[in-house]
Amino acid sequence: MRLKVFLLEAGIEVKALAMQRGISPGAMGDVLSGRRAKREHIEWLISRGIPSDLLPVPAVLQKRGPKPKTGQPDQADAQAA
Repeated sequence: MRLKVFLLEAGIEVKALAMQRGISPGAMGDVLSGRRAKREHIEWLISRGIPSDLLPVPAVLQKRGPKPKTGQPDQADAQAA
């Protein structure tokens, strides 16, 4: 809510930010709400004068590991045995 008030008082439109950044307005809305808070987007917004305390914390990407084994052999393993 504080971010929306700041943007409104500063005369900054989400659509204009999106155009400057080269992403869709919906994607910028996702960044501002925290759903897509990539570090590079947040740093770019801070460089445009938006206070960091009003922005979401950048998401920390976690590496995806291998799929967990289910304990049952798959079709190829069953035929090889």
